[in-house]
Amino acid sequence: MGLAFRLRDYLHPILIGRLWQEFKQNPWLPPDELQRRQETRLQGIISRAYEAVPYYRKLFDEARLKPADIQTLDDLPRLPVLSKKKALAAGLELRAKDRARFHTVEHHTSGTSGEPFSLLRDKHANALEFVYYWRHWSWADYRLGDSFAMLVRRHFLTRPSGDDTSHWQPHLRRLLLNCNQISPSMAGAMARAMERKRCKFLKAGATAAYHLALSMHEAGIRPPPLRAVISTDEALLPHQREMIEKVFGCRVLDSYGHMEGTVAISQCREGGRHVNTDYGILEFTNVRPSADGSTLLAEGIGTGLYNRVMPFIRYLIDDTFELFPEPRACPCGRTFPLIKAIHGRQMETIVTPDGRFVTSLCILPDYVTGFREIQFVQESATRLVIRVVPGDGFDVREEEKLKAHAMTLTGPSMQTHVMRCASSDLIQSNSGKLSRVIPLKSFAERQP
Repeated sequence: MGLAFRLRDYLHPILIGRLWQEFKQNPWLPPDELQRRQETRLQGIISRAYEAVPYYRKLFDEARLKPADIQTLDDLPRLPVLSKKKALAAGLELRAKDRARFHTVEHHTSGTSGEPFSLLRDKHANALEFVYYWRHWSWADYRLGDSFAMLVRRHFLTRPSGDDTSHWQPHLRRLLLNCNQISPSMAGAMARAMERKRCKFLKAGATAAYHLALSMHEAGIRPPPLRAVISTDEALLPHQREMIEKVFGCRVLDSYGHMEGTVAISQCREGGRHVNTDYGILEFTNVRPSADGSTLLAEGIGTGLYNRVMPFIRYLIDDTFELFPEPRACPCGRTFPLIKAIHGRQMETIVTPDGRFVTSLCILPDYVTGFREIQFVQESATRLVIRVVPGDGFDVREEEKLKAHAMTLTGPSMQTHVMRCASSDLIQSNSGKLSRVIPLKSFAERQP
């Protein structure tokens, strides 16, 4: 899900305590009771959206609907789907008029496969996020206060001095590891830091966790076994899972979500991918057989149930879900619905000349202004070209800032160049999507 956890954003102990008591029980409730609770939450968020959010007031009025018309899951299709394009176009109209009284925090998506997005979360949404992760980690025997490691991108980019490999945060019992320093030569330092702080868990994006495990494997390093690795942010591939579990001596529990906060899917120790129906509502659309006919494929539409300052209702999710032909139960006994797999986003990796695996370039546009589009293209083992479609505010100062940040991540051995270009000069994937980062292999495949 990629949230930048800050303690002050989550200091709502009463909200968290109440929600935790509810969330502990929910996975074991009968499906009918889970749906009843889900629909109660739905009615509340629909009423709230109509009363406080200009976009939804207009949408309801134009469709000649009232909040009372949307009471159940079956009523939801009466509302149109909200695409990311529509959400971006809505701008401030998608934000509640009284948002200032809800302890609002602003977050930004990285735009790894498209345009970055600024969104708001209130205290209810932040409490939900905290409790959701707490519950999922508890499936791996996590207890509040256990020490854990976390691979991060932004923290070390703006850190002025000190160790650029790891940073211990004692108040959170959290060891931050620098995504941008992953390599066989730095693997030992990271393993020792985890051992010193007695980390029992690792939270990381799938690609970063894989490259850390691969680097340790290639360096002949065997870190102390963990209780679990929590994979987030992107699709976890089978070969990645195999390497991570081999090196860290534990299960990988995959976790799926997105910044808009409408859907959460979490994996238990038995391997079941559970749709957390108390987090949000997930509808499936365009359901069709897979190529071999053994499963079903579908797109998802998500509705958040907690965020009062920027609710997303029937939000189109840009990932593909693989479903079982028939509903099935998980051996763990939890009653949340199961899906088979998620086919979605993955972080593209730039390999630097000094052997580091860099997955953080996609966040750099957050630190500059004035551009329309930015794309990072590794044209050779030693050459990175930043293609920029400039706007009115992209001046020499912003260009130098962008280049400097990129060089901070890739190091002095990578030649970094900024190229101003038109939108038509940006490289698209075979599916027609615009990727923020084009690694060397993908660039070579697209050349004549």
